[in-house]
Amino acid sequence: MSGPSTIPFRAAVLSVGSELLLGDLTDTNATWLSRRLTEHGVEVVHHLAVGDDVDRLVRSVRWLAAEVELLIVGGGLGPTSDDRTREALAAAAGRDLVHHPELEEDLVARFAAMGRRMAPQNVRQTFLPEGAHPIPAVGTAPGFRLELGEGRGTQVVAMPGVPWELHAQFEDAVVPLLAELTGGGVTITRVLHVAGRGESDVAEVVEPLLDQEEGTVLSFLARSSEIQLRLTVGAPDRETALARSEPIVERLTSALGGAVVGVDDDDLETVVLRLLRARGRTLATAESATAGDIAARLARVPGASDALVGGVVVYTAGAKQDVLGLPASLLEAEGTVSEATTRALAAAAQQRFHSDHALAVTGVAGPTGVEGLAVGTAYWALAHPDGEVEVHGRRIPGDRQQVIARLGSAALDLLRLRLTDA
Repeated sequence: MSGPSTIPFRAAVLSVGSELLLGDLTDTNATWLSRRLTEHGVEVVHHLAVGDDVDRLVRSVRWLAAEVELLIVGGGLGPTSDDRTREALAAAAGRDLVHHPELEEDLVARFAAMGRRMAPQNVRQTFLPEGAHPIPAVGTAPGFRLELGEGRGTQVVAMPGVPWELHAQFEDAVVPLLAELTGGGVTITRVLHVAGRGESDVAEVVEPLLDQEEGTVLSFLARSSEIQLRLTVGAPDRETALARSEPIVERLTSALGGAVVGVDDDDLETVVLRLLRARGRTLATAESATAGDIAARLARVPGASDALVGGVVVYTAGAKQDVLGLPASLLEAEGTVSEATTRALAAAAQQRFHSDHALAVTGVAGPTGVEGLAVGTAYWALAHPDGEVEVHGRRIPGDRQQVIARLGSAALDLLRLRLTDA
């Protein structure tokens, strides 16, 4: 007797709109949909963006429908002539467009509630492929669901491209459908935030530890500010998935040691602020190369003001002198990017803000060198409550934005490590 099928339930995301191909918009819908589908145990195997062309849309829909059990289409459901999703899906299914009076009544009422008259063009939105199941509008664009193919064919769900409308219709219409199609089950992704080690270095440590782990998928996401080690685990319910993942997370964390900044929502900034609060300490920043990025990253965490006193951007030599009082002789002798200058900036910021700690950074972010120093040359300093200032430096690879992000992370991670040891 054969066991249960191990073939995953597969989905594809088709994003519609020429603006996506022209570079005018980033397709955040596809990212969001993939995350939500994965959480429900669905394997997303394709992302595809197509312009507002009926023939291309029809070909794309038919190809994807042959590849997956569920096709999510986002966009192209508006009232204008370039909104062609309804027409294309009807053609792909070999059906006519049929008027839904109840959808028209609902749209008229929605516009009236906003104190507006519905334009005649909006009536186009109430014509759906024959046999489609309407999904009521949450804004001004109804969605719909239909099946392509005979028998248990591919389920197609079309939703508007406006993100908040798509999110709401997904929760209302797609989530119940997923439970029906997949029989339940969830997939969770645990995230280990790793700092101070390269992607290949991390892989060398953790990959052998998961060779015999069934039902888990390991992936790496190299960001400018960190390496994310992502562990995806499936189970009948969230509690079981968490319980199954926890021993693996503990094993990987132990193997990577202090390089693991935090798990799941505990990113570097969150952990640093938590440690500062737990020890009753405050922080100030003096930033040159990062131009305020360190303070901004910390300030995005709710409750940052409990520990972050303030910061200054001292980008030029003049600002370093005028704002923090660095001697012109120091800058002339050591340069604006140097160990000595960074040390002096940290000490000056600590004194100016009366903080327990201060972080300071200098560097050459690019695109060209400065004062004879190569792009990527960087220094970061931490002032301690006892007045000691430690400085570190190295050449940071990457383009301008990567150097800025990595330099900020190096400084924050130094503070995290010292607070952890305290």
